[in-house]
Amino acid sequence: MAVNVQRSDLFVGLFLVATAALVVVALITTSGWGVDRYDVFVRTDNAQDIAVDTKIYLQGLEVGRVAAISPRPVGQAGRLEFILRAQLVDRFPDGTPLRLPLSTTAEVTSGLLGGSQLQLDVHAGSGGTLAPGDTIGMQRGVSPLEAFGALAKDLKGSIEHVLASATGTMDMVRVLADSLRLATGTARRLLIATQPGAEKMLAGVSANLDRLQSMLDSTNTRTGLTFRQVDATLAQSRVLLGSVDSLTRVLTAMGTENRPEISRILVNFRNISAELGYVLEQISRRPLRLISGVRIPDSLTVQHAAPLAQPSTGRDSAATPPPVSPPAKP
Repeated sequence: MAVNVQRSDLFVGLFLVATAALVVVALITTSGWGVDRYDVFVRTDNAQDIAVDTKIYLQGLEVGRVAAISPRPVGQAGRLEFILRAQLVDRFPDGTPLRLPLSTTAEVTSGLLGGSQLQLDVHAGSGGTLAPGDTIGMQRGVSPLEAFGALAKDLKGSIEHVLASATGTMDMVRVLADSLRLATGTARRLLIATQPGAEKMLAGVSANLDRLQSMLDSTNTRTGLTFRQVDATLAQSRVLLGSVDSLTRVLTAMGTENRPEISRILVNFRNISAELGYVLEQISRRPLRLISGVRIPDSLTVQHAAPLAQPSTGRDSAATPPPVSPPAKP
């Protein structure tokens, strides 16, 4: 029984020792023991929101903490400046050395829910890096409350400007609506005043269109009658031309007697036939030329025939040539 009690005490002791060792290792790890560091001093005239152990960041990565704050009087009595001793890591966990240019400055930023931190701002500069013991300046950033205040002020100005613009637009719309209302009233009065005259004019136009329709209908009827009459006249003229052709053939057969009167009659009939054929052709193309007339070209104009000679009892001696005697032989 005593052996079991001793074993239990041994196990409890070993557990307590292991727990203490883990706590020590955690403390060493979190406190930065065994990490090489170097000090850089920060000068400022206002240490508000800064305390010992305030974290220092470089582009969002923690690179050190504030180790001490030392006030120092300057100038007139009661005027102080503060020197912050910042402990920066010499190397990152992967072994990359931390080297800051001489133009580096520090800026205090406050969180929305309280607390503050130092941000190292690296500016482009020429020559050298910060060495242990160097001093840099510090400036104070805008707090979230101040940023919200400035944003609210800007929003207020923007909202006032938008409201003023909207008010001006509404005034312009109101003026436009009033102008449209006046124009609508004027147009309505003009329409009421001109409506009787317009209706009367439209009634007259409708009556004129009806009369025009009636006239066109009657014109179509008369035109049809006229065209039928023209067709009948042309048919009769063609029959007449056939008769003239027959008479011409008869006279041509009679022309073998070689009388001048018959020759002139043949010429006159031929000219009359050509003129009549030309007239019928022109009328068949444009029937309205029955009213306006057809002008016969000069090439078809009938030549005035000479008066007919008195008839003779015998055959014209000029028609029969005298006999020719044969030439004498040598």
